[in-house]
Amino acid sequence: VIRSQASDFGAQNMADARTPYGDDYPTDLSPPAPREEVHNRRISCNGFVREDGLYDIEAEITDNKTYAFPTSFRGDVTPDMFVHHMKVRVTINPELEVVAAEAVTVAGPYAICPTANDVFDSLVGLTIGPGWRRRVTAAIGGRHGCTHITELMGTIGTIAFQTRYGEEARKRRARLGSDGRESSAQQEGSASVLANSCVAYATD
Repeated sequence: VIRSQASDFGAQNMADARTPYGDDYPTDLSPPAPREEVHNRRISCNGFVREDGLYDIEAEITDNKTYAFPTSFRGDVTPDMFVHHMKVRVTINPELEVVAAEAVTVAGPYAICPTANDVFDSLVGLTIGPGWRRRVTAAIGGRHGCTHITELMGTIGTIAFQTRYGEEARKRRARLGSDGRESSAQQEGSASVLANSCVAYATD
């Protein structure tokens, strides 16, 4: 695995966030009311370009409490133990079709939790695009799946788009040579794929 500056930067403290919107633009939320943190969830998701032309999208989720609590399966779960810890990898082709999928449950609250991974390869053959979450839920959700792994698939879909279209744009810039600027037609073609997906791509 080749680590990148982006991977290292993403792991830095986000309190050092920089904004392109000007020196006076806020980079944090308003001060909170007095409170106690009781739950912490972390999700990381990374996209990889493979040498064989495919893309690997990997995600990891962890949950832990700030206090200890008893369980029938694991005994006392303490703040230094993850309540949930799952990892997934989805491999897609340039058409955003899933060609391989695997998941592992490192830690879960119940003994049966790892069996949810048995249905994860049901994602193979699905295409990331409109209706992705609905198709994912039908394939790996419900009584045979894992809620947390199923939730990760929304993030997987977003990072798949970012990885695939970002890589295509990088290749186009390399072909263009010196300044790497795309023509208006190329820019419009890229924007049409994302039309009305957010305020930045609104067509009205």
